[in-house]
Amino acid sequence: MLHARLVEDLSGSPGSEIPTQEARIGRPAAVLAHERPNPMLDGRRAWLDGPVGAASK
Repeated sequence: MLHARLVEDLSGSPGSEIPTQEARIGRPAAVLAHERPNPMLDGRRAWLDGPVGAASK
């Protein structure tokens, strides 16, 4: 599985954007897709919750 993330500053806005891309290739990825249908979406949500929580303190 491959992941790419880019943190972009949004000019004129009090925020940032984090576009992501991902790829699942091969048998392990196919097996995981059946066991956990959205592992990358769930992982991305968990990853984003960290910086959002820290920024809101």
